[in-house]
Amino acid sequence: MREANALRDDVTALRAQMDEDGYLLFRNAIDPHKLTVLREQITTILAGIGWILGDEQQLDARAAGLPQREGEEGYFEAHDKIVKLEAFHALAHDEKLMHIIRQSLGEDVFAHPLSIVRLVFPNNPEITTPPHQDYPNNQGSEKLTAAWIPLHDCPIEMGALAILKGSHKNGLLPLQFHMGPGNRCAVIPQTMHELEWVSTDFQVGDVLLFPALTVHSALENKDPERMRLSVDYRYQLEGEALTENSLKPHFSRLSWEEIYRDWQSTDLQYYWYKKRFDVIPWQNLHELPDDHVKDAMKQCIRYENKRQQRYAENRLHHHEDKAV
Repeated sequence: MREANALRDDVTALRAQMDEDGYLLFRNAIDPHKLTVLREQITTILAGIGWILGDEQQLDARAAGLPQREGEEGYFEAHDKIVKLEAFHALAHDEKLMHIIRQSLGEDVFAHPLSIVRLVFPNNPEITTPPHQDYPNNQGSEKLTAAWIPLHDCPIEMGALAILKGSHKNGLLPLQFHMGPGNRCAVIPQTMHELEWVSTDFQVGDVLLFPALTVHSALENKDPERMRLSVDYRYQLEGEALTENSLKPHFSRLSWEEIYRDWQSTDLQYYWYKKRFDVIPWQNLHELPDDHVKDAMKQCIRYENKRQQRYAENRLHHHEDKAV
């Protein structure tokens, strides 16, 4: 991946590079301590419900339970607690982060209140985030830009994000079913096969920006034990369009009143009421043909069988290691 740090104070050059590549990578853009504080809060939740080992191993996020798939009932046991964390939402407004986003997009940029946490189990390849564009999930403005931020050092082998360089210039792509987050992946046409996939080893504090039409995916988390923890936020310029879902908590399971209940500050509560934007209707861009639905059901059944088998094998190996 091409780094953008040298262009931080050159607005014209930054935006030209974003237009050319479809992404901007900033190294050491956020104070690592802030990310460690948030990671500690998230891993405390995960350890408390038995997803990871606790005590001195907690920050390493070593998986201890059956892998959970985003959107399943078991997944929300963790998600609903994490989405209440003040530090989780406050990170989207970090001063250093907002500076590079203003440089990259414009002075009147603001963060969507929708904030997303990714909890990626090891040894669970079928639900690795597939190639996709953010636009079908967010809609509104095609200039909408995501910031992907790992909460720890994230080498390629641990499931770093990958970008299809220049893919944002090819418009909105058709979709098909996938087991990963969002349950859809982009169908990449033959005309785009010459484009280059790029990734890198990320360090805590790095930030990756990319617009809503850039095709991106996660690489498989091949770490034998540790979960990959990351967050992503969405930004757009005032005056542009968005959909109502962008103003709601992720998955819309909790109200903002429930989320704000234990916060120490009111500064970031309902801040978007003071912003200018046009709310436009949501379009159903995710509908699948009947034959795709049948195939999706088969994939789900196969995945569940593999997940249970791998979990049983991991437990057996763990008990054998302890016996030795």
